[in-house]
Amino acid sequence: MTGTIGLAWRQLRNQLRTTEWRALLLACWIAIAIATPLALLADRLERGLLQESAALLGADLILSGQRPISPERLDDAEAAGLVATQVTQFPSMLALDDEMMLVSVRAAQLPYPLRGQIVTTPPQEGDLPESGQIWAEQRVFTQLGLNLGDSVQLGYADFEVTAVLQSSPDRGSGFRSFSPHVIINAADLEASGILAPGSRAEFRLLLAGDEESIIQLDALWRQDLRSDERLFSLRNDQPMTGAALGNGLRYLKLTALIALLLAALTITLSLRRFSNGQYTRCALLLSLGMPPRQLIRLYLLQLLMAWAIVALFGTATGLLLEQLVVGWLEDLLPQALPAAAPLRYFSGAALGLALLVLLGLPPILQLARVPVSHLFRGDGAPQDRRANLLYLICLILLGVVLLSFLEEYLAAVALLLLLLAGGAIFGVITQQALLLLTRPLAKRLLLGRLLSMRLRQQRRWHRLQSAVLVLLLTLLSVVWISRTDLLESWQAQLPVDTPNYFVVNIQPWQKDELDDFFATHEIGSILYPMVRGRINALNGEPIRPQMNEVQLEHNTLNRELNLSWAAQAPDNNPLTAGIWWSQGATEPEISVEQEMADELGLSLGDTLGFDIGGLPLEARITSLRQVEWGSFQPNFYVIFNQEALEAFPATFITSFHLETDKQHLVNDMLRAFPSLTLIDIDQLLQQAALWLKRLGDSSALILAMSLICGGLLLIVTLLQALEQRRYEVALLQTLGATAKQTRQLDLLEFLLLGLVGGLLASLATELTLGALHLTLLKIPVQLHWQLWVVLPLGAALFFCLSGIVMRRPLLLEQCYRLLRSAT
Repeated sequence: MTGTIGLAWRQLRNQLRTTEWRALLLACWIAIAIATPLALLADRLERGLLQESAALLGADLILSGQRPISPERLDDAEAAGLVATQVTQFPSMLALDDEMMLVSVRAAQLPYPLRGQIVTTPPQEGDLPESGQIWAEQRVFTQLGLNLGDSVQLGYADFEVTAVLQSSPDRGSGFRSFSPHVIINAADLEASGILAPGSRAEFRLLLAGDEESIIQLDALWRQDLRSDERLFSLRNDQPMTGAALGNGLRYLKLTALIALLLAALTITLSLRRFSNGQYTRCALLLSLGMPPRQLIRLYLLQLLMAWAIVALFGTATGLLLEQLVVGWLEDLLPQALPAAAPLRYFSGAALGLALLVLLGLPPILQLARVPVSHLFRGDGAPQDRRANLLYLICLILLGVVLLSFLEEYLAAVALLLLLLAGGAIFGVITQQALLLLTRPLAKRLLLGRLLSMRLRQQRRWHRLQSAVLVLLLTLLSVVWISRTDLLESWQAQLPVDTPNYFVVNIQPWQKDELDDFFATHEIGSILYPMVRGRINALNGEPIRPQMNEVQLEHNTLNRELNLSWAAQAPDNNPLTAGIWWSQGATEPEISVEQEMADELGLSLGDTLGFDIGGLPLEARITSLRQVEWGSFQPNFYVIFNQEALEAFPATFITSFHLETDKQHLVNDMLRAFPSLTLIDIDQLLQQAALWLKRLGDSSALILAMSLICGGLLLIVTLLQALEQRRYEVALLQTLGATAKQTRQLDLLEFLLLGLVGGLLASLATELTLGALHLTLLKIPVQLHWQLWVVLPLGAALFFCLSGIVMRRPLLLEQCYRLLRSAT
């Protein structure tokens, strides 16, 4: 065994000088460097979201709703013997002199929290602020320039800032969990005057106790949850931040799948090229008495030695990438992530080993079957059906390994099938396009006729090269443009006067004064009334039994809607059917959004029933409207005539646009109306752009490695193609062609292959971007003429330069020797 290890090491040192082994090791290094940070990030997120879920939730069970907790829920909790406390959370503006920012306010009462603990600087004696005090996160201090002891205004009340909120459980759900937080005592909530009937707030009931009681109460409440209620528990729910982080990680994993597939294909072709060159050596070793099993061990040892070297550097690179990604996302994460499990640090290296062994085993077993007669007659390994079966088994096992590692089975399989189908289609199209282009050349040039013959002979390689080239260029182009052009185009299509501020929580007694404020400062704004209600009937019967499974999933049937009234149809809501009601109409009439009507099967004349704060109301559909939800204007699924809703309690909402030189009026408005909630659209867009940039930067690392893998794969295929062409070049030069003519023939082939592949990649990129424009961003499709120039010329230049660098010219004597060796 010692002798086999020594021979394997000596052979490995010689193999490292070859191009195919360098490509193999580089591809394996990339696979390990990609797999390691993904495994670490996935484990850290899972551990942070599961193992610390109790501390993040702040309780064992949480009941959350948009209405105050009902007394019946409190009675149930008391009967179950559980500890309970209530929390009210809502967005509001926090002001320090002329500086303001939107924060998420938590108004809590003791005991709080029920699980985990609140950490402050400096440490506080109690678990909550005293009345008249407020604790704020560091982001609030930084943005407002706060100091401990400062007095800030929240609604109509002033609070003394007494502590920096370092960490706390129970951050709430949705965007509230990512907003900067402040905590006040629930006793100060009424004095602030922020909450009023119809205000936007989340009311939570936190519960803690023995596991059996929690499970029983959870099961009991899930049977009769209101439409606005939701239960969060350690058994059935992830912490509320899990969805956003999980989606980001899922995107990175699917992006990594492309790089891993390219790496696997590069390793496969490199091993195939390597094994084809080992026939003579294997035949010699077998002739000297080496058993086939020992020969297999010899080459497997070479793979294991190479893996050990690459695993060390690949894991180190992966650790650096993981730290870089965490550093980018650290200031956006609501909680610090715990350390990963020790075994996760070796998962990338394990995946690299699986790639090498599963892809290397079939060609190595094939080498053990090379006959000794190869030394005399050049015989290859005999074909065996069992070898093809082994290839298939190894590929299936490799697919299982990749899908298990990525843990995104359906999405990964769909992406894999899409790539395979796209590659096959582009390969066939490229081959046919090349044949069409060479027809006119074949009539005019001698090289054209030779090229036409070569293209027919090398159909398999052209399909593989073009498929990899088109998919690689398409992927990189889509990601590059989507990170820059799509967001800019979406912002550019917004009108100049697009509202950049929303104001909610406007009470009826504030409406006239706020209208006067807008008129005085020449701010164009319309106040829209809002009443919250739920659809519960259609034509006098319960609506849900009348709907199919798809319709029951519609958003309007599973939550309370914001209902409004208007005397005239909104300017940005053109009618598509029916007529608007006349002034003074007394019967309840409604106008319904067109898409909602289509999906629920509603028609003019139908009657919808609503539950508004426990009171029933029926109204007849008299018109349908087209709503542009991306207009940054207040929009509603259902609009009533005024007489139908004016008896119900309502708040108002409005939006308006302010130029930069007038944005100081926002502070004036909030000082005059401190209970209003202002939403800065510019700030939200900037935060969304920051998320996209961070995610794009993270995926750019993987895509850069995909580019390297794709380049390696193209180089390996070119090497194999050039190796096959050496015999053809030798024959042509023996028959009288010059070395210059054969070089021109190769370069002409590479030039056409690059041009056609680049043009197809441009077409695929435009189609993909067009789909993104129409389905995701809802903006007009636009062409990117730069693609049609850069991609074909860049691909042609890559192939030609690679061919010039890698192509070895043949002298006439070398041609004779090469042809004799092939016979």
